[in-house]
Amino acid sequence: MRTPLLAILLPLCLTACLETTSADTEQTTQNKLKEVPQTTLVENKKEHSKSAAQKLSNTELKKVSVEDIKTAKTELNSLIADNQCDTSEQCRVTPVGSRACGGPSSFAVYSTKTANETDVLAQSKKITSLESHYNAQNEMMSICQHLTTPSTQCVENKCVKLEGSAVSAF
Repeated sequence: MRTPLLAILLPLCLTACLETTSADTEQTTQNKLKEVPQTTLVENKKEHSKSAAQKLSNTELKKVSVEDIKTAKTELNSLIADNQCDTSEQCRVTPVGSRACGGPSSFAVYSTKTANETDVLAQSKKITSLESHYNAQNEMMSICQHLTTPSTQCVENKCVKLEGSAVSAF
């Protein structure tokens, strides 16, 4: 007689406890939501945008266009077009661009034998800055896959990125 009675009463007791707990949780959640004004989220977003804009210098405040980025990439490609080498030590790689989630958007392979390393690094930093500002201005989103720096080697007197040594961006 005790077992059937316990079988009936136990689920009722547990159900009664669960309903009270969930009702208390819902009430607490509703109270918290009422306390937070909705304008706070909008104000925080505006303040974040203002602080990001304040970090930019006056020359960088101009609207960055896709054409600006394409022009800078064309200049970089002209600097690294000739990738002749004698040894693998002459082959270098530099990160280029900026993804919205962070990290470079690609890597450029160049040869120190034919390209001025200072110019290549300056141009890659310029592209990274332009893309970063473009992403911020347009509230861009991207895949959050971070690329690893690829290996390079001198193959048949040309610097090449070794396939399979990293995620291929181009």
